[in-house]
Amino acid sequence: MTSSFCLLYRILSFCLNNQLSSVCLALQMAEFKSIPDTSSGSQNNIYFKLNEDVRSTPSQKVKQQFSKLTELENTVANLTSSVALLTYNQQDTIEKQFSKLTELENTVANLTSSVALLTSNQQDTNDRIVEMFGDLKADLEIRITNLTMRKPVLSCKPGWQLYSSSCYLFSSTRLDWEKARSSCSAQGALLLILGQDASEWYFIVTNVSKSKSYWIGLTDQTTGQWRWVDGSPYIMDKSQWEPGEPNNLGGEDCAELASSGKLNDGLCSRSFQFICKAPANEN
Repeated sequence: MTSSFCLLYRILSFCLNNQLSSVCLALQMAEFKSIPDTSSGSQNNIYFKLNEDVRSTPSQKVKQQFSKLTELENTVANLTSSVALLTYNQQDTIEKQFSKLTELENTVANLTSSVALLTSNQQDTNDRIVEMFGDLKADLEIRITNLTMRKPVLSCKPGWQLYSSSCYLFSSTRLDWEKARSSCSAQGALLLILGQDASEWYFIVTNVSKSKSYWIGLTDQTTGQWRWVDGSPYIMDKSQWEPGEPNNLGGEDCAELASSGKLNDGLCSRSFQFICKAPANEN
Protein backbone atom coordinates (compact mmCIF):
# COMPACT_ATOMS: atom_id res chain seq x y z
CA MET A 1 0.00 0.00 0.00
CA THR A 2 2.86 2.29 0.75
CA SER A 3 4.17 2.08 -2.77
CA SER A 4 0.66 2.75 -4.20
CA PHE A 5 0.16 5.86 -2.14
CA CYS A 6 3.58 7.07 -3.08
CA LEU A 7 2.73 6.71 -6.74
CA LEU A 8 -0.62 8.48 -6.21
CA TYR A 9 1.14 11.31 -4.39
CA ARG A 10 3.59 11.75 -7.28
CA ILE A 11 0.79 11.89 -9.81
CA LEU A 12 -1.14 14.47 -7.77
CA SER A 13 1.96 16.62 -7.30
CA PHE A 14 2.75 16.53 -10.98
CA CYS A 15 -0.79 17.64 -11.93
CA LEU A 16 -0.88 20.43 -9.35
CA ASN A 17 2.62 21.74 -10.15
CA ASN A 18 1.87 21.84 -13.85
CA GLN A 19 -1.63 23.38 -13.26
CA LEU A 20 -3.33 20.67 -15.31
CA SER A 21 -7.05 20.39 -15.59
CA SER A 22 -9.28 17.86 -13.86
CA VAL A 23 -9.23 15.85 -17.07
CA CYS A 24 -5.54 15.21 -16.64
CA LEU A 25 -6.10 14.21 -13.06
CA ALA A 26 -8.84 11.79 -14.08
CA LEU A 27 -6.61 10.16 -16.67
CA GLN A 28 -3.81 9.73 -14.17
CA MET A 29 -6.17 8.25 -11.62
CA ALA A 30 -7.58 5.87 -14.21
CA GLU A 31 -4.05 4.74 -14.92
CA PHE A 32 -3.40 4.36 -11.23
CA LYS A 33 -6.12 1.76 -10.83
CA SER A 34 -4.25 -0.69 -13.05
CA ILE A 35 -1.26 -0.77 -10.74
CA PRO A 36 -0.97 -4.21 -9.08
CA ASP A 37 -1.72 -4.11 -5.40
CA THR A 38 -0.86 -6.96 -3.00
CA SER A 39 -2.18 -5.26 0.07
CA SER A 40 -4.71 -6.59 2.47
CA GLY A 41 -8.46 -6.41 2.02
CA SER A 42 -8.82 -3.15 3.93
CA GLN A 43 -6.21 -1.63 1.75
CA ASN A 44 -8.06 -2.80 -1.36
CA ASN A 45 -11.23 -1.17 -0.10
CA ILE A 46 -9.45 2.12 0.30
CA TYR A 47 -7.96 1.81 -3.18
CA PHE A 48 -11.25 1.00 -4.85
CA LYS A 49 -13.07 3.80 -2.97
CA LEU A 50 -10.44 6.26 -4.01
CA ASN A 51 -10.49 4.96 -7.55
CA GLU A 52 -14.27 5.31 -7.64
CA ASP A 53 -14.16 8.89 -6.33
CA VAL A 54 -11.49 9.80 -8.81
CA ARG A 55 -13.44 8.24 -11.69
CA SER A 56 -16.66 10.03 -10.90
CA THR A 57 -15.43 13.49 -9.87
CA PRO A 58 -13.52 14.50 -13.04
CA SER A 59 -16.39 13.40 -15.26
CA GLN A 60 -18.83 15.83 -13.56
CA LYS A 61 -16.35 18.64 -13.79
CA VAL A 62 -15.82 17.92 -17.46
CA LYS A 63 -19.57 18.10 -18.01
CA GLN A 64 -19.75 21.40 -16.14
CA GLN A 65 -16.88 22.83 -18.18
CA PHE A 66 -18.47 21.58 -21.38
CA SER A 67 -21.81 23.15 -20.36
CA LYS A 68 -20.09 26.50 -19.73
CA LEU A 69 -18.29 26.16 -23.03
CA THR A 70 -21.62 25.54 -24.76
CA GLU A 71 -23.16 28.61 -23.07
CA LEU A 72 -20.15 30.64 -24.13
CA GLU A 73 -20.51 29.40 -27.71
CA ASN A 74 -24.22 30.35 -27.66
CA THR A 75 -23.36 33.76 -26.26
CA VAL A 76 -20.73 34.26 -28.96
CA ALA A 77 -23.23 33.11 -31.60
CA ASN A 78 -25.84 35.55 -30.28
CA LEU A 79 -23.31 38.37 -30.24
CA THR A 80 -22.23 37.48 -33.76
CA SER A 81 -25.88 37.57 -34.90
CA SER A 82 -26.42 40.91 -33.15
CA VAL A 83 -23.31 42.37 -34.73
CA ALA A 84 -24.44 41.12 -38.12
CA LEU A 85 -27.88 42.67 -37.61
CA LEU A 86 -26.35 45.95 -36.49
CA THR A 87 -24.04 45.89 -39.49
CA TYR A 88 -27.02 45.26 -41.80
CA ASN A 89 -29.04 48.07 -40.20
CA GLN A 90 -26.07 50.40 -40.39
CA GLN A 91 -25.55 49.49 -44.01
CA ASP A 92 -29.24 50.17 -44.70
CA THR A 93 -29.02 53.54 -42.93
CA ILE A 94 -25.89 54.46 -44.88
CA GLU A 95 -27.61 53.54 -48.15
CA LYS A 96 -30.63 55.68 -47.22
CA GLN A 97 -28.42 58.61 -46.27
CA PHE A 98 -26.47 58.20 -49.50
CA SER A 99 -29.76 58.17 -51.43
CA LYS A 100 -30.87 61.39 -49.71
CA LEU A 101 -27.48 62.94 -50.41
CA THR A 102 -27.84 62.04 -54.08
CA GLU A 103 -31.31 63.63 -54.17
CA LEU A 104 -29.90 66.75 -52.50
CA GLU A 105 -27.09 66.91 -55.04
CA ASN A 106 -29.63 66.66 -57.86
CA THR A 107 -31.74 69.41 -56.27
CA VAL A 108 -28.70 71.68 -55.92
CA ALA A 109 -27.75 70.98 -59.52
CA ASN A 110 -31.28 71.87 -60.69
CA LEU A 111 -31.27 75.06 -58.62
CA THR A 112 -27.87 76.02 -59.99
CA SER A 113 -29.16 75.51 -63.50
CA SER A 114 -32.29 77.57 -62.75
CA VAL A 115 -30.24 80.40 -61.24
CA ALA A 116 -27.94 80.40 -64.23
CA LEU A 117 -30.95 80.59 -66.56
CA LEU A 118 -32.53 83.42 -64.54
CA THR A 119 -29.22 85.28 -64.51
CA SER A 120 -28.95 84.93 -68.26
CA ASN A 121 -32.55 86.13 -68.75
CA GLN A 122 -31.97 89.04 -66.35
CA GLN A 123 -28.88 90.07 -68.24
CA ASP A 124 -30.82 89.98 -71.50
CA THR A 125 -33.58 92.10 -69.94
CA ASN A 126 -31.05 94.59 -68.57
CA ASP A 127 -29.41 94.83 -71.96
CA ARG A 128 -32.77 95.53 -73.62
CA ILE A 129 -33.63 98.17 -71.01
CA VAL A 130 -30.27 99.88 -71.44
CA GLU A 131 -30.77 99.83 -75.18
CA MET A 132 -34.29 101.28 -74.86
CA PHE A 133 -33.05 104.05 -72.55
CA GLY A 134 -30.28 104.80 -74.97
CA ASP A 135 -32.78 105.12 -77.83
CA LEU A 136 -35.09 107.26 -75.69
CA LYS A 137 -32.25 109.53 -74.65
CA ALA A 138 -31.17 110.00 -78.24
CA ASP A 139 -34.76 110.76 -79.28
CA LEU A 140 -35.17 113.31 -76.47
CA GLU A 141 -31.91 114.98 -77.36
CA ILE A 142 -33.09 115.34 -80.95
CA ARG A 143 -36.43 116.75 -79.81
CA ILE A 144 -34.77 119.20 -77.43
CA THR A 145 -32.40 120.31 -80.14
CA ASN A 146 -35.28 120.85 -82.54
CA LEU A 147 -37.29 122.76 -79.93
CA THR A 148 -34.28 124.92 -79.09
CA MET A 149 -33.68 125.68 -82.72
CA ARG A 150 -37.34 126.53 -83.23
CA LYS A 151 -37.75 128.46 -79.95
CA PRO A 152 -39.02 131.91 -80.86
CA VAL A 153 -37.35 135.03 -79.63
CA LEU A 154 -39.75 136.97 -77.40
CA SER A 155 -39.78 140.74 -77.25
CA CYS A 156 -41.83 143.62 -75.91
CA LYS A 157 -42.65 147.09 -77.12
CA PRO A 158 -40.40 149.92 -75.98
CA GLY A 159 -41.05 150.83 -72.35
CA TRP A 160 -42.42 147.39 -71.50
CA GLN A 161 -40.56 144.74 -69.45
CA LEU A 162 -40.35 141.09 -70.46
CA TYR A 163 -40.86 138.40 -67.87
CA SER A 164 -41.39 134.78 -68.81
CA SER A 165 -43.71 134.98 -71.83
CA SER A 166 -45.46 138.26 -70.93
CA CYS A 167 -44.75 141.98 -71.19
CA TYR A 168 -45.47 144.42 -68.36
CA LEU A 169 -45.93 148.20 -68.41
CA PHE A 170 -45.44 150.11 -65.19
CA SER A 171 -47.11 153.40 -66.06
CA SER A 172 -45.77 156.74 -65.00
CA THR A 173 -49.14 158.49 -65.42
CA ARG A 174 -51.91 158.48 -62.81
CA LEU A 175 -55.47 157.56 -63.76
CA ASP A 176 -58.62 156.36 -62.03
CA TRP A 177 -59.34 152.63 -62.19
CA GLU A 178 -61.71 152.73 -65.21
CA LYS A 179 -59.38 154.94 -67.29
CA ALA A 180 -56.41 152.78 -66.35
CA ARG A 181 -58.25 149.71 -67.64
CA SER A 182 -59.12 151.52 -70.88
CA SER A 183 -55.52 152.66 -71.35
CA CYS A 184 -54.26 149.09 -71.08
CA SER A 185 -56.95 147.83 -73.45
CA ALA A 186 -56.01 150.46 -76.06
CA GLN A 187 -52.47 149.05 -76.07
CA GLY A 188 -53.63 145.45 -76.59
CA ALA A 189 -53.22 144.57 -72.94
CA LEU A 190 -55.21 144.06 -69.75
CA LEU A 191 -55.00 145.79 -66.42
CA LEU A 192 -52.72 143.42 -64.46
CA ILE A 193 -54.11 139.94 -63.73
CA LEU A 194 -52.03 137.98 -61.22
CA GLY A 195 -52.32 134.22 -60.89
CA GLN A 196 -50.97 131.93 -58.19
CA ASP A 197 -47.42 132.09 -59.55
CA ALA A 198 -45.33 133.34 -56.62
CA SER A 199 -42.43 134.21 -58.89
CA GLU A 200 -44.64 136.57 -60.89
CA TRP A 201 -45.79 138.27 -57.68
CA TYR A 202 -42.13 138.71 -56.71
CA PHE A 203 -41.29 140.19 -60.14
CA ILE A 204 -44.13 142.74 -59.85
CA VAL A 205 -43.36 143.76 -56.26
CA THR A 206 -39.65 144.29 -56.97
CA ASN A 207 -40.36 146.51 -59.98
CA VAL A 208 -42.91 148.92 -58.51
CA SER A 209 -41.99 152.11 -56.75
CA LYS A 210 -41.81 151.58 -53.00
CA SER A 211 -43.59 154.86 -52.32
CA LYS A 212 -46.51 154.56 -54.71
CA SER A 213 -49.65 152.48 -55.26
CA TYR A 214 -50.68 150.86 -58.59
CA TRP A 215 -54.08 149.82 -59.89
CA ILE A 216 -54.39 146.17 -60.89
CA GLY A 217 -57.23 144.45 -62.75
CA LEU A 218 -59.20 143.27 -59.71
CA THR A 219 -62.63 144.63 -58.66
CA ASP A 220 -65.89 143.67 -56.94
CA GLN A 221 -67.97 146.66 -58.10
CA THR A 222 -70.02 144.73 -60.67
CA THR A 223 -71.01 141.49 -58.89
CA GLY A 224 -70.05 142.16 -55.30
CA GLN A 225 -67.50 139.32 -55.67
CA TRP A 226 -63.85 139.95 -56.39
CA ARG A 227 -63.08 139.15 -60.03
CA TRP A 228 -60.35 139.86 -62.53
CA VAL A 229 -60.99 142.11 -65.51
CA ASP A 230 -61.27 139.11 -67.82
CA GLY A 231 -64.20 137.81 -65.69
CA SER A 232 -62.30 135.00 -63.98
CA PRO A 233 -62.96 134.67 -60.21
CA TYR A 234 -60.36 135.67 -57.68
CA ILE A 235 -59.51 133.06 -55.06
CA MET A 236 -59.22 134.93 -51.81
CA ASP A 237 -55.80 134.74 -50.19
CA LYS A 238 -55.58 136.89 -47.06
CA SER A 239 -51.77 136.69 -47.09
CA GLN A 240 -51.80 138.87 -50.22
CA TRP A 241 -53.71 141.67 -48.49
CA GLU A 242 -52.92 144.31 -45.93
CA PRO A 243 -54.08 143.36 -42.43
CA GLY A 244 -57.89 143.78 -42.14
CA GLU A 245 -58.32 144.25 -45.90
CA PRO A 246 -60.40 144.20 -47.99
CA ASN A 247 -62.90 146.03 -45.76
CA ASN A 248 -65.02 147.86 -48.43
CA LEU A 249 -64.81 151.04 -46.36
CA GLY A 250 -66.92 153.76 -48.05
CA GLY A 251 -67.49 151.67 -51.19
CA GLU A 252 -63.92 150.64 -51.93
CA ASP A 253 -64.41 148.31 -54.90
CA CYS A 254 -61.09 148.36 -56.77
CA ALA A 255 -57.81 146.67 -55.77
CA GLU A 256 -54.55 148.57 -55.58
CA LEU A 257 -51.05 147.21 -55.04
CA ALA A 258 -49.81 149.30 -52.14
CA SER A 259 -46.23 150.43 -51.57
CA SER A 260 -45.91 147.62 -49.01
CA GLY A 261 -46.33 145.02 -51.76
CA LYS A 262 -49.73 143.99 -50.34
CA LEU A 263 -53.22 144.51 -51.77
CA ASN A 264 -55.75 147.04 -50.52
CA ASP A 265 -59.26 147.88 -51.65
CA GLY A 266 -59.60 151.52 -52.59
CA LEU A 267 -62.08 153.92 -54.13
CA CYS A 268 -62.15 153.32 -57.88
CA SER A 269 -62.29 157.11 -58.50
CA ARG A 270 -58.87 157.72 -57.04
CA SER A 271 -55.94 158.23 -59.37
CA PHE A 272 -52.99 155.83 -59.17
CA GLN A 273 -50.34 154.59 -61.49
CA PHE A 274 -51.24 151.23 -63.00
CA ILE A 275 -49.74 148.07 -64.46
CA CYS A 276 -50.66 146.57 -67.84
CA LYS A 277 -49.94 142.99 -68.95
CA ALA A 278 -49.80 141.63 -72.52
CA PRO A 279 -48.45 138.54 -74.26
CA ALA A 280 -44.88 138.89 -75.51
CA ASN A 281 -44.22 139.20 -79.23
CA GLU A 282 -42.63 136.23 -81.05
CA ASN A 283 -39.92 137.09 -83.56
